[in-house]
Amino acid sequence: MASDCFGDYLRTIGRIPLLTPSEELHLGALVQGWRSHPAPGPGLERRGRRAFARMVTGNLRLVVSLCKQQHNRIRLMHLDPMDVVQAGNLGLIRAVERFLPERGCRFSTYGSWWIRQSVHRHLQETTGLIRVPPQMAALARKVHTLRMASPQPLSLAEIGSELGESVKRLETVLQASHDLQTLSLDQTLGSADGEVSLTDLIGDPSEPGLQDDYHWLHGALTLLNPTERQVLQLRYAEDAAPSLAQIGTSIGMSKHKVQHVERKALLKLRQRLTKDL
Repeated sequence: MASDCFGDYLRTIGRIPLLTPSEELHLGALVQGWRSHPAPGPGLERRGRRAFARMVTGNLRLVVSLCKQQHNRIRLMHLDPMDVVQAGNLGLIRAVERFLPERGCRFSTYGSWWIRQSVHRHLQETTGLIRVPPQMAALARKVHTLRMASPQPLSLAEIGSELGESVKRLETVLQASHDLQTLSLDQTLGSADGEVSLTDLIGDPSEPGLQDDYHWLHGALTLLNPTERQVLQLRYAEDAAPSLAQIGTSIGMSKHKVQHVERKALLKLRQRLTKDL
């Protein structure tokens, strides 16, 4: 349903004509003339609002293009792309409000910064189970950058002196940054067999382990005579198993006799296991 909504949105904005450079300058001047006027009249306000709406709608495809750059991150976080696009549209609106055409900069260049900032803030706020204000997240990144750039370990007091922050605030910021790493057990991971969640990778302590699977074998070995147990121990107890001829030489039997004893012992164990199952 979400993908259909997003597809309809793309088809709708695809029919809106893009703005030419001269149109951007003209519309931008109308917007600034309306917003900067201390008491705009009805005509000026009407023209300003129309220019504002045209500037926004004419750059909706720019927002989608920038959001597509975050495709992998959006997919891994299982976010609705429409939510991310709407966050980018908020950045677009702020860019139109602040665009000054007299500076000679194309709107796409100026607006891209505001759109990316709004998208990144939205992704940051939805990353973890705990919402951390962007200012705190930015401070945590500065601390991490200083630590990585320093050839020797830095104390929080030294970092605080460098950044002009108190040690207590840095401790709070780093703890909040650590809490952001909290993962959901339902989070899916890439797999050749399809999607696997973290829950699938956590073992159940109530399930039998590898050693439990072989408890039956210890009891079944009592059904074998000493010669049969000796042959199986020599044959399978070590990783580098000796050959039948080598076992025969060590216990004074022929190769064929050892093979017969081995087959008879394995048959007894198989019959015991089949009965238990």
